Amino acid sequence: MSTTEGWIDVMNDAIDSVAIDMQPIVENNVYWSFFFMVFIFFGNFLILNLFTGVVCDTYNNEKEILGKNYLLSDH
Repeated sequence: MSTTEGWIDVMNDAIDSVAIDMQPIVENNVYWSFFFMVFIFFGNFLILNLFTGVVCDTYNNEKEILGKNYLLSDH
């Protein structure tokens, strides 16, 4: 769900859910929508932070390996 593919269908199924072995009721519990929106927001925010951290860490490692004039060199 954190990949944001098909999360709306899962959210609609959760909102319509009632109990085990019970037929779904349309918009039974709309508070699930808040849970899903918060999950999508923080899930994507966390993934973005992890990706940014890896990119920055890799850049710093390469900078240490190649020296302080990494950006000024004539590669």
